Amino acid sequence: MTAQLDLDSTIAKYATASFDDDTPLLDAGLESLSLLRLAVDVAADDDAEIDATRLVELHTVGELKVWLRELAAAGEQR
Repeated sequence: MTAQLDLDSTIAKYATASFDDDTPLLDAGLESLSLLRLAVDVAADDDAEIDATRLVELHTVGELKVWLRELAAAGEQR
């Protein structure tokens, strides 16, 4: 993915309900499997390490976006 991620569109592929940054992940229909799929989609490097333990710390779509941006940036720095 490029540095200019369209995270709303990417997240919308997996969300089952409308959302904004304050929406709890479960209210958006995002569960652990969809979060992992999002991480794989956003990772810039096919060999990127995805810290799945971090998922338990994510509660809102806004927090998810921060994590996904960090994941994408880490892959681009490799």
